[in-house]
Amino acid sequence: MSDLIIREDELQILQNSLDEVRVSYPLYEGDFLVARPEGTGFRLDLPASRETFNEWLSEYEPIAGELPSYSDFQECMLASGIVGYTNQAAFDEMLTSYEQLKKAVFFGLDTNLFYHCFVANNPGISHASYLIVDTVRDEITYAINRKYSAKKIEEMMACAPGYQDFIGELENKRMKRSRKAAYLALKEYRSIRDRATEIEAPGPHSHLSEENDRNIVRALRKFEEERYALPVLLTADIYMADLCMAEGLEYFYFDRPYGMETTSCTPPAFRRLLFNLAAVFGFIRCNGIMVFGEYGGKGNNLDELKVRFEDDEQYRDFSREVEICRQLSALGISR
Repeated sequence: MSDLIIREDELQILQNSLDEVRVSYPLYEGDFLVARPEGTGFRLDLPASRETFNEWLSEYEPIAGELPSYSDFQECMLASGIVGYTNQAAFDEMLTSYEQLKKAVFFGLDTNLFYHCFVANNPGISHASYLIVDTVRDEITYAINRKYSAKKIEEMMACAPGYQDFIGELENKRMKRSRKAAYLALKEYRSIRDRATEIEAPGPHSHLSEENDRNIVRALRKFEEERYALPVLLTADIYMADLCMAEGLEYFYFDRPYGMETTSCTPPAFRRLLFNLAAVFGFIRCNGIMVFGEYGGKGNNLDELKVRFEDDEQYRDFSREVEICRQLSALGISR
């Protein structure tokens, strides 16, 4: 076996080398995603349903909380911009109506929308129109640094003895919740923090989500009272929507789809999806090639992945292509 460290954009080389990309999680039996070139993009078939994921998880009950669920898969699809909310059209209509108002409209982002990479997937909204309550920032940063203990890794290996090499890569690395916070939510937060307006919550950060939710809503209500502006909370949490209604705060609730069907996407979106899956799942298999989002020896560069080849010729071909691309990039030739 041969390993190579690559960047996210270099996944494009892997995509180009495969006629068909079959994505699976090594501990599960069967593919959950199959991508085939179609026109200028990819056709995505999704053979594993929510029920299929539940069946896979049931075989590893003691450690199921750390293994990929259907919701994790759906979150990666949302963050990649491939799957949308069922009521996205209604939100787009609402945006048009807000443009007619004389007062300025600001959009407060609930924590869950950072995990869905809402800002990246809605480029039509100016970053300066977003409000970030410091409680949201704290919730993201609090979730980032939970790491696997040696005891937890031993438990996972005991439940899946045939996959110790893969699980061993996760020792002292981020747990699943922390991977989602770091690779999805934190990257999204960093992309807008310089232009968005950050506001202070009326109460301290709490480890109770209900208390944090109240702080977020009350911070936006205070902003509305002090400024001639309309803050609108954007959320995918029905509890938060109920809280906004009770507090008299304008909001929009995004409804996530229950299931996902065959769809299509652009090559950049598919590349982003592969990265998100490797990062959130910890590792995935693309055909016979392993892609690790977390691995032993990984530093602070969230953009890096490790690919592992069983076929030496495939490894040599891929390494050569990567090196050529890096040399061309180093020339600094603009498009």
